[in-house]
Amino acid sequence: MKTKRRKGFTLMELVFATAAGTIVIVAAGIIMFVGHTSWNRAWRKVNLQRDAAYAMFIISRSIREGTSAKLENDGRELWLYTDEGWMRFHVVLGADKLQLKCEKEIETTAQNLVTILDDKVEDLQFNVEGNKVTIALKLNKDGMQTHSVSTVMMRNYGG
Repeated sequence: MKTKRRKGFTLMELVFATAAGTIVIVAAGIIMFVGHTSWNRAWRKVNLQRDAAYAMFIISRSIREGTSAKLENDGRELWLYTDEGWMRFHVVLGADKLQLKCEKEIETTAQNLVTILDDKVEDLQFNVEGNKVTIALKLNKDGMQTHSVSTVMMRNYGG
């Protein structure tokens, strides 16, 4: 006697196909999640390094214009004198985080205070030797850290 073969899938075939499809979808989701997390982490690191480069650029450009410099507060504060006036670079505590500030008194403008970096500064250290000023800046945000060191020469150094 012949038995008729029914068309369609058995219950076990459907269960295995569903399980295999679920595994593929979950694996793809995990790969996308890990990739997204890694991308965000790298992007935060790049942004922190960009902020450090910006701060170093602002400070270095000002130092190049300087005629003399002096340190205060164990090297954490730089007084920079130019032909037009003075500038002071320092770190202040604000909102439980350190902020890098630039205070200026230039002939053409009144004394003002400019925030260069906000809520990222871990440490700032200056060293002055003759016409050379060394800057060491550490930034920290969201578990990311960057450390920049630069030596800049004052072009208008008066001795």
